[in-house]
Amino acid sequence: MILLEISDNGGVVLLKPGISDNFSLMVNSLKLAQRAELWDDEQNENLVEKLYVDPLPCNGLLKQVVKDNTVFLVGRKGTGKSTIFARMQEYFRKSKNEISAYVDVKTLYGKSLAKELNHPEQYEKILLYEGFINEVINDLMEEVKKNLEQKNALFRLWKRNELTALLSRLEEIKAETSKPTFKETDILKVVNTTETVSTADENEGNLSIGARVNETNLGVSGMTSVRQKSSGANEVQEEYSHTLLRHFNLNDFLSNITSALKEYGINKLHILLDDFSEIDYHAQQVFVNTILAPLNNWSDQFIRFKVAAYPNRIFYGDIDKGKIDEIHLDYYELYKVKDLPELERKATEFLDRLLNTRFQYYLDADLEEIFQIDRDHTRESYLELLFQATMNIPRILGHILHYCYQSAIIYDKKITKPLIKQAAQKYYENQIRYYFDKTNYLKEAFDEKLDRYSQQILINLLVEKAKDLKYHLRNEDTELFKGIPANKIPTSHFFVNKEYEKFLHSLELNYFVSKYYEQADRDGIVISIYAINYGLCREQNIHFGRPNGHTKYRKYYISRHFNYDKVLQQYLIEQKHFVCKECDYEYQYSEGDVLQKIGMMCYQGCKETGTVEESFKFKDENLFEGIKRENLLPEIELGILHVLTQNKKASLYASLIAKELDCSHQLVSRRSEKLQQAELIQKENEVIDGVQRTVYQLTERAKVVYFPRRE
Repeated sequence: MILLEISDNGGVVLLKPGISDNFSLMVNSLKLAQRAELWDDEQNENLVEKLYVDPLPCNGLLKQVVKDNTVFLVGRKGTGKSTIFARMQEYFRKSKNEISAYVDVKTLYGKSLAKELNHPEQYEKILLYEGFINEVINDLMEEVKKNLEQKNALFRLWKRNELTALLSRLEEIKAETSKPTFKETDILKVVNTTETVSTADENEGNLSIGARVNETNLGVSGMTSVRQKSSGANEVQEEYSHTLLRHFNLNDFLSNITSALKEYGINKLHILLDDFSEIDYHAQQVFVNTILAPLNNWSDQFIRFKVAAYPNRIFYGDIDKGKIDEIHLDYYELYKVKDLPELERKATEFLDRLLNTRFQYYLDADLEEIFQIDRDHTRESYLELLFQATMNIPRILGHILHYCYQSAIIYDKKITKPLIKQAAQKYYENQIRYYFDKTNYLKEAFDEKLDRYSQQILINLLVEKAKDLKYHLRNEDTELFKGIPANKIPTSHFFVNKEYEKFLHSLELNYFVSKYYEQADRDGIVISIYAINYGLCREQNIHFGRPNGHTKYRKYYISRHFNYDKVLQQYLIEQKHFVCKECDYEYQYSEGDVLQKIGMMCYQGCKETGTVEESFKFKDENLFEGIKRENLLPEIELGILHVLTQNKKASLYASLIAKELDCSHQLVSRRSEKLQQAELIQKENEVIDGVQRTVYQLTERAKVVYFPRRE
């Protein structure tokens, strides 16, 4: 029986032992990044089968991903891709004739980046890619060997000497494959290709500090997306790929590994590629052209890939999209229903199952024992609020519950709705908003910095429109808004024509907005409904959601007042245009369709074909004038500083920081040396859980320069 008492301030005190300590463990299990190893140290067992909660009933999604096909698992950060991979591996471990191998693409690429090569640029790049492919092959083979040993321990399929012979053969295959030696002529060919197709106006260099940015000297071309590079850049990447393919004998590798495993009764190898979209687009091209497409297309169905990727951040190369499955994890894609309330019900049902499973395992408790549920604040209303605050992303749920732990559970108090709302705002301010906060300190290509700046302009426009509507709709004399208190009219959602979706992709990937639903508007035109981030809405005092209690509110989000097409149109007119890179003739953004149809020909100017490109234009002439060159840092180094400022009281060492950043601990260790030399962090030795660790702390200089708002 759980004993409760009322404290002096009216809060309910939890007297059930272990809630506070175990709640922290439960939260960490939801926050896990990278390969989600849910492990019980006391029982020495993998918990993934016990804790896995499928987004679909009856493990419907798991049944799809384990099918005999190549699958792209598509979802934003934190949607559970790595957890699904962990559950998938448990499934294949229990199969006698199928085996899986997990490869963390981003971490392996990070290991290659961490190496100091000190060669000329093109040679260094080919060595980088060589190291990356080597890391993938080595890790793949180690995974295969490990899983073979686990399978044999479970089923006793082979005698010890047979298994030893197989493992030795796999080691030989790895050695035969992973030793390319590049000739000078190969490197020269890449260099010549680079010089031949190089385009002077594709400004990929570092930001020139102090330069004024205006409509006449902006000089930036290329689409807003990183994948919209010139054909010349693509040709360079193809040459890198061809060079690598000539030296990595993948035909023999494929033939040898297939025959070796088939000889011992294994008829299918599933390769799980995690964090595929986290590597830069050029590296994606090389990886797909060198590894993914050849093995997928040549393997006679012996090898199947399962690839975790972000939406709109995938390079397919020669992979036939018609022969692969794409499974989307964001709820609006996952739950294909015609009715919005039904969509919301399915989403909250998943949250209910997810929380129930974690609460039961870690806390031996129900939701009613953790949340302050009563007649006015029902279980369903808590689930609805958590859905709105997290958009059904498990990792965000973990972070929000972490803040609730700090404000309630640690003091033996139940979680209330106001605490969840505060936690959502805190998560936005500490984690999501940092995407823009770091702009002035991030060392990145000039057009990428402009793109980030442009996104900030767009989200500001969306927020200002929502705030204006909040006051405008108070005086709106229509049936839809009658009965809603003037100070509580929700304006958090908006819709746009599907043709404008692409301009919201970056904001959506970084959680500023989330696609909520798709349906036909009152005129029968298919539109996309979006929600502004819950924490951002709370910060800006925008009421979230739609009113309850009447059927007329079922179509609240598609009221004509929430049509933001004109907002997007105005944004494009003011921020973007098309410019000919030969004669500098400028075209309005509205002429984009015409230009596309005639092959981006400068029909008003020099008449050359393929010379017109999309470009930014900004009215702020002093856009980047205040940025100091000496304060610019690569993203991984800024990330290390950000993790440290978010966990000031914790003793953090390289592997812990790596888990937060979803990268390798080797990369963190290497970059921490540079940060220490710049007097941005200091290191101390500390014994943690009986192990000597090197822990990192921010210096005062780092706090003043990079996080003045938090001090």
